[in-house]
Amino acid sequence: VRDIMGKEPGDVEDEPPEESAMAVVVDTASPEQLGELANFALNVLLVVIDHHSSNKLVERAKVAIYDPHARAVSELVYLMAMHVLGLRLEKPVLELLLAGIVYDTRHFILSNARTLRMAAELLEQGASLERVLKALQSPPMEPPERIARIKGAKRMHSIRAGDYIIAFTHVGAYESSVARAILDLGADLVIVVSERGSEARVVGRARKSIVEKLGLHLGRDIMEQLSRSLGGGGGGHAQAAGASVRASLERVFSEVVRIVENFLRSRGLQPQPIT
Repeated sequence: VRDIMGKEPGDVEDEPPEESAMAVVVDTASPEQLGELANFALNVLLVVIDHHSSNKLVERAKVAIYDPHARAVSELVYLMAMHVLGLRLEKPVLELLLAGIVYDTRHFILSNARTLRMAAELLEQGASLERVLKALQSPPMEPPERIARIKGAKRMHSIRAGDYIIAFTHVGAYESSVARAILDLGADLVIVVSERGSEARVVGRARKSIVEKLGLHLGRDIMEQLSRSLGGGGGGHAQAAGASVRASLERVFSEVVRIVENFLRSRGLQPQPIT
């Protein structure tokens, strides 16, 4: 937002607004992901815009713009704005939508034909891919994030199943960054757990190869099962998913290991600890 619009992003309010008749929830798969805002959102006119493979909010929404085949929520927003409402979008808005597509598709790696057509339309209407890519460049990693990555690697419990390596670890913060780092180390699937008060947050990341060859869907096969087992909410995509569950770190860690190992056995693989 700062690089594209030239404005400093405002603070996000965690408290529900005192007076509002509507909540628009974007790119969110379950009430648990809304935290303290969940009760508010579920008791006003709810509009949901999402593309996760499963969504617990859609059935409770008054209006749902939902397409699990979309590669980015920005696709759905663009379709509504341009092709349904016929709005004329200013260049900064076009570039924010393009940035959403680039980010969600990992720089178009996860794109399909419709995604690329929309990106081309955004460029034809004046969006600058160069500006978007520059805005999405990661800033230099600060020491706390680097420390979290090192701690995650030190605490790692890893198993091997056939040709696949699966890693489990726990940290206090930067779960997604830690998961990416361990994938870069050579793991095929990474599960990172962190404790947040009375809840635990779980983040999963997987390589495309293990997802396609084993028919794995992290959101459906791991996170949704974990939330059903321990209570809470979870879901996401095939290669990237998460959950928030009401249990101790130790309980969550042992349960997610059990769920992953059972999935591997269901595919004819025998998980063995790496020592």
